[in-house]
Amino acid sequence: MNLPEIKAYEEQAIDTVVSVINRATEKIGTRLNLFQLALSRKNLASHVKVSLGSIGTPLPITSERFIGKTIERVWKLTDAFMYTLKYLGGSQDECSQFYYFEAIFSQPCTAYPIPQATVSVFFRIEDKHIEPLEIRGVPRMWFRIEGQQVDHDVQFVALTADWILAVLQMKMKLFQRIEKIQLF
Repeated sequence: MNLPEIKAYEEQAIDTVVSVINRATEKIGTRLNLFQLALSRKNLASHVKVSLGSIGTPLPITSERFIGKTIERVWKLTDAFMYTLKYLGGSQDECSQFYYFEAIFSQPCTAYPIPQATVSVFFRIEDKHIEPLEIRGVPRMWFRIEGQQVDHDVQFVALTADWILAVLQMKMKLFQRIEKIQLF
């Protein structure tokens, strides 16, 4: 029984894009050799694997530092946006402790120094209590963009400026429609 190799969906997407590019270039008449293909895949793949090893006790404080460093240094979102990070609190169930953060992104410009719209990205950290301390490892962390229903694992998915810009543009278009209707 041959089971397919388990891959992250980002890896599958990159492989799909590379194969589509190869099929298109083959129809045109050129085909990439293995070395060129490896280089093209390397350029398409982002290095988003983030290590959660720097998160320790106390979790709310170290998680806040980790999220800030990841936004600024790894994802480099401060090149295009300003943000503020808020601790929203925690909750607990039978087997885990959860901590919640909200990063509010805006894009002020000279014409509008006060941002016209903001985008919230919600972070959730889970510390499981069902495993012994010796083998527990690092907590898990996910983020969710405002208006979406998908949780993304911070270790494998990078928050990109395009996602934030898409929500900002959606909000700006909504505000423009409301202004045209003149309800307020």
